[in-house]
Amino acid sequence: MSINTAGGVYGLSGSGMDIDALVKNLMAGQQAKADALLQKKTVLEWQKSAYNKVYDDISSFRDSIFNYKLESTLSPHKVTSSNTSVATVTANSDAAEVTHSLVVAQLATGVNLTSSDRLNSDTTVSKTSLATHMGITDSFNLNIGDGKTNKIITVDPTDSINDVVSAINKSGLDVKASYDSTLDRFFLSTSTTGSSAEIQLSSVGTTDSGQKFIEGLKLGTSNTTNDGGVYTTTFSSATGKDAVFQLDGVELTQASNTFTIAGVKYSLTGVSTGASMDSGDNPVWGSSNATNISVSFDADTAVASIQSLVDAYNKILAELNGMVDETRYKDYTPLTDEQKTAMKDSDVTAWEAKAKSGMLHNDDTLTSLINSMRNAFSNSVSGISTTLDKVTGKNVTYNNASSIGITTGDYSEGGKLTLNTEKLKAALSNNPDVLNDLFGAVGTTKADGTIDTKSQGIVGRLYDSLENSKKQLNQIAGTTANAQYDTESDFAERLKDIEKQIYSAEDRFDMMEAAYYKRYNAMEVALQQLNSQSSWLESFGTTS
Repeated sequence: MSINTAGGVYGLSGSGMDIDALVKNLMAGQQAKADALLQKKTVLEWQKSAYNKVYDDISSFRDSIFNYKLESTLSPHKVTSSNTSVATVTANSDAAEVTHSLVVAQLATGVNLTSSDRLNSDTTVSKTSLATHMGITDSFNLNIGDGKTNKIITVDPTDSINDVVSAINKSGLDVKASYDSTLDRFFLSTSTTGSSAEIQLSSVGTTDSGQKFIEGLKLGTSNTTNDGGVYTTTFSSATGKDAVFQLDGVELTQASNTFTIAGVKYSLTGVSTGASMDSGDNPVWGSSNATNISVSFDADTAVASIQSLVDAYNKILAELNGMVDETRYKDYTPLTDEQKTAMKDSDVTAWEAKAKSGMLHNDDTLTSLINSMRNAFSNSVSGISTTLDKVTGKNVTYNNASSIGITTGDYSEGGKLTLNTEKLKAALSNNPDVLNDLFGAVGTTKADGTIDTKSQGIVGRLYDSLENSKKQLNQIAGTTANAQYDTESDFAERLKDIEKQIYSAEDRFDMMEAAYYKRYNAMEVALQQLNSQSSWLESFGTTS
């Protein structure tokens, strides 16, 4: 009986030969070459993924240090108010370290109008249209303004009061409308404050519908004239008020209760005791109690910011050092599917851990980045003036990281930074601008348009080094974000090349395997025929 396999036939001749096993042994060399190509591709994919991770991590670090280029981070100020019921305050880096005196006579207000009564005294009346709700019989144009811009809204008797509210709110004016159906009252208010905030209502038409509507809102006094059958109704415009206050004895006004003066942001919350406005809208200061606004440099926040920077730097540096120093076990190649099948799961995991180890061992790009990061902190920044040390009475120059307490540990720590907070606080006490000078300096521009790194601040150097490395890594292996579509990076090209080699090897493998099976199949058939002839001849000998 013959046995059919995927590749050939054996058993016809009675030889007992396992053709599949024979072919497999003959193809072992080609299988090893094919496996080597697949393993090489796997290693390239692992390396590409490792590069992508570095790109993502240094990109995140670069984004996180951007704020350390800003004066608001490097020169923080804290500000306090002696009476938060009058004003709350914050300060930016432009604020001078002084104490301000604030007296508030009037807060800024907008315009708020409310119906003095129900629009219709009949609580059972239908509110589905202005016709039933307010007795409007004809269409009219409602002119509404906010003191800067006017818009015309066409109102129809079939509209409801809510339709009018919607049209006003969509007009783009600094006027907002609302309606409470339970109270049957209409509300208008400005979305801005100050003396320029205003609400204007008017209507011109050949019927009194516009007059009925404006008067029916019951928002206040209006005036109507009839000139030859043309009705003109005008609502007495209402305006807001400016905030009125004294700052350091100088009378000032602001359209909003929130404003910034000399780097201090004020949020007025109430009127000072003893201050008011008289009937003529003039401020009366009287014996008002002033609120003290104290601005000072916030050394604690500055120190905390630098500590955060040092911590973030150490984290990314440790990651880069780990990748560069990680041992590469070249004898541990990626496992084939056949090899995995013959191993325990725990053994597979342990093997692959070593196989994936050291993908970026001693990588030139990472090594260069590590060195540039270290140089950003270790190299001095030129152009920084000397500062008088309040303790020693001598001039000192805070022109590098170590001068303010940022130093590196011993060689075994791989350039890890440590921060001496007391030394940094002493430097800040001597010169509150030391961080801005050392970390935030933009640097001078050279004749070729590039930045002179000697005069560039630490964070600028660090930021630019990371950006340059990002570009290099993108060229080498692309990014995680575009990994699926990357066809242009160096690794993408290498992977395309090896995939071609794999396809060619597969074709050669199939051709050689088919040739071997063909030969052995032919041999089996020939042997079977020979056996048949031999049996036939033997039968003649028996009969004689």
